Amino acid sequence: MRHAFQPNADAAARELDRRDFDDPPVLVDPWKLLARIRRRWRLGFCVAAAFLGLAIVAAILVTPKYQSTASVLAAPHGEQDEPTESNQPPPLQMIVDSNAIDTDAQILASHQLAMEVARKLDLKDDPEFLPPAKPANGFAPLSFLHDLKEALHPHQALSRTIATEELVTAALQKHLDVKRAGLTYVIDIGAKSKDSAKAARIANAVAKEFIAEDMLARTAEAREMNDAISPRLNQLAQEGQVADAAVEQFKIAHGLLSANGATMAEQQVSALTEQIAMAKADYAEKQGRLSAALAQVRHGGGGGDVTAALESDTIRTLRAQQADTSQHLAQLTAYYGDLFPDVIKTRGQLNDINIKIQQEIDRILSSLTADVEVARQRLGSLQGSQSAAQGSLASNNAAQVGLLELQRRADAAHAVYEAYLNASKETSAKEGVVQPEARVVSWARPSTKPAFPNMFLVLLLGVAGGMGLGALAMTLAEIFNRGFETSNDIVSRLGLPAAGNIPSLDSTLGRGARRSPSHSYVVEHPFSAFAEAFRSLKTFLLIPRGGDTAPRVIAITSALPKEGKSTTAYCLAQSMAMGGGRVVLVDCDLRRRGLSALANPAKVGLSEVLLGKARLEDALTRDEKSGAWLLLATPQSAGAADIFASPGFTKLLEGLRARFEVVLLDTAPVLAAADTRLIAAGADATLLLASWRKTPGQACQAAAELLIESGANVIGVALTRVDLRQQARSAYGDRDHYFNAVRGYYAQ
Repeated sequence: MRHAFQPNADAAARELDRRDFDDPPVLVDPWKLLARIRRRWRLGFCVAAAFLGLAIVAAILVTPKYQSTASVLAAPHGEQDEPTESNQPPPLQMIVDSNAIDTDAQILASHQLAMEVARKLDLKDDPEFLPPAKPANGFAPLSFLHDLKEALHPHQALSRTIATEELVTAALQKHLDVKRAGLTYVIDIGAKSKDSAKAARIANAVAKEFIAEDMLARTAEAREMNDAISPRLNQLAQEGQVADAAVEQFKIAHGLLSANGATMAEQQVSALTEQIAMAKADYAEKQGRLSAALAQVRHGGGGGDVTAALESDTIRTLRAQQADTSQHLAQLTAYYGDLFPDVIKTRGQLNDINIKIQQEIDRILSSLTADVEVARQRLGSLQGSQSAAQGSLASNNAAQVGLLELQRRADAAHAVYEAYLNASKETSAKEGVVQPEARVVSWARPSTKPAFPNMFLVLLLGVAGGMGLGALAMTLAEIFNRGFETSNDIVSRLGLPAAGNIPSLDSTLGRGARRSPSHSYVVEHPFSAFAEAFRSLKTFLLIPRGGDTAPRVIAITSALPKEGKSTTAYCLAQSMAMGGGRVVLVDCDLRRRGLSALANPAKVGLSEVLLGKARLEDALTRDEKSGAWLLLATPQSAGAADIFASPGFTKLLEGLRARFEVVLLDTAPVLAAADTRLIAAGADATLLLASWRKTPGQACQAAAELLIESGANVIGVALTRVDLRQQARSAYGDRDHYFNAVRGYYAQ
C-alpha cells in the first residue's frame, strides 16, 4: 500500500483496508525463528517445568506396582519327539510355527485360563482384584432379611458368584502382560501387582496352569482319538477278511490258483515253452546227424566214415579184427599163395568181418532215422500241449481283471486297517505317557524395583511432553500476540514507516545505576541511549519527504490510552529544544492532561486561550532544564467541548507556527476521542505511537484508518516502552537487535 503521508489519502485508506492484518508473519528465516524462541523462552520453560513437576508429583503419589515375569518355552503344535521331514517349504513351515506360538500366547492370555488361576489363588477375596462391596445397610435386621432372601433364592446367589468371578477374571487379565519374545518360541508371562511376591505367584500360577491345561488337553485328545479309532478298527478288520475271502473264491472259481506267485496255467505254459525249446534243439541235432550220415553214404564209402559209426565200439572192434585179419591174410598170401587153404579160409573170415561192419553201419543209419522221427513226434506233441495251455492262460488272463479289482479292494482295506492299527498303537501309548510340549524356562521371582511408575520413563516423558507443551505455548503466544515486536512488524502489518523505538528507561540503565524520571533523564543524560532514541525520532520527523518542506506542526497520538504518549511528547520536545530549536508542546488531551501532570501546574492553559479568557503569552510556560515551551491544560478545561473545531484553534496553530519552529501537539488517543482526528487533520504530520508488545495490531489499524479518513498525514508509527535488553536478544532484524554492539557509544 502507499504510505499514509502521500497526497491521495483515500487511495491509501482503501489499500490499508485490503491488507490482512490478522495473519502473523511467516517464519522462514531460522534466525528469526531463534529470535522468537528467545523471546518466549521463559513461557516455554515455565510450562515445561510445570508439566515435568506435575508428572513427578503424579509418579510419587501413584501407588507403585511390581512386575514379575515367568518364561515358557512353547513348542509348535504337532511337533514330534523324533525329527521328521516336512512336506512344506521352510518359509511356510516357519509361518505355521509362528502362528502356533502366537496361538499359545493367546491361550495364556485367555479368559478361561485366567479364571482357573483366579480360582486356585482365591483372588475373589483380594481387594486388589475385587474391592469389597459397601453394605447397603448395616442394620442387623435388614442384614438378616438379606441372608434370608439369598437362602430362598439360591439362583440369585449363584448369579452373584458368577458375576464376581467374571469381575475378578477381568481384573486379573488387566494385570497380565503376555507377549512373545521376538521370533523365538519363548513366551513371557508378566504379572503386575502392588505386592511383588503376589506378582511372582500369579505369573508362576499362569505358567503352571498353562502346562497343566496342555497336558489335560493332549491326554483327552489321545483318549478321544483312541475311543474313536477302536470301533472303526474292528470294522476295518472284518472288511479286510471279507475282501480276502472274495479274492480266494474268485481264484478257485476261475482256476487262478497260484504257487510261488504264478498261476498253474502260467507255470504250465512256462514249462512247455522250455521243453519245446529243448525238443526243437534235440530234433535239429538228430536231423543234422542223419543228414550228414546220408550225405556221406551218397558220396561213397559205405557209411564207414559216418560219425556215429566211427564212435561205435562194435565197429571199432570189428575194424580192429579186420585189420588183424587183413594183415594175417597178407602174410599167408605172401608165403603160400592165393590157393592155399588157410589163405582162402582167412579171406572168408575177412569177408565176414566186412559184412558185419556194413550191417552195423546200416543199423546205425536206421537208428539215426528212428531217432529223428521220435524227436519230431515229441516236438509236435509238446507244441500241441502248448496250444492248449495258452488257451487256458488266455481265459485266466480275462478273469485276472476281476481278480485284480478284488485284490485292490483287499489291499486298500488292509492299508486302511494298518493305518488305523498304527494310530491306535500310538494313541494307546501316548495316553499313558503324555508329556507337555511346553516347559517353564524361568520361574518368576519377586521384584525389588517397582515396574510402575518408571521414574526414568516419567522423567523422559515429562521432559519431552514439557518441551512439546512449552513449544506449543510459545507458538500459541506468538499466534495470539497481536502486538508489535519489531519495526518490521509495523511495516509489514500496517504498511506505514517505522519511526523508531522509544526504549523504557530501565532497559537502558546498567546494574546499580541511579534512575531519574524519564522527562528529566533526557536533560540530565543527553548522551545516553534513552536520549539518543528521541534524537533519532526527531530526525525522522523533521526530514523532508517527497520534495515537501519539513513538517512544523506535528500531532503525536496513540490508538489506546497509557501507551507512553505524553512522556514521549515531553521528552521529544526537550530533545528538540536542547538541539537549539524553538519548540512548543501543546497538551491537547483535555480529559487526562498527561503532559500537564508531568510539568509544573499552570494557572491558565489551552482552553482559557481558546475561550478568550487569557492571552497566549500568559499561558505559555518554559521548561527551565531544556528550554522547551509548554502550553498545558488546566483542570477547568476538562469541561470544554468542541474547542478544537472552533476557528480559534486554527488561529492558535497559525500563531504558534509563526512564533516557533516546531509545534508538537500531545493529543488524546484516537479511539477514545474524536477531537484527535480534528487536531491531526490540521497538523502537518501525525506520529502514531504503539506500546511495545501490548497495543493490539487491530487497534493500530483502526486508528490509522480513522486518521487517514479524516485527512491526517500519518508519517509513521513509533514503538514505546521497548525493552532494549530483550530486543537485543530476540528482535533479529530490528534496529535495536544490535544495541549491545553499540551501547559503548552511550553514557548512562
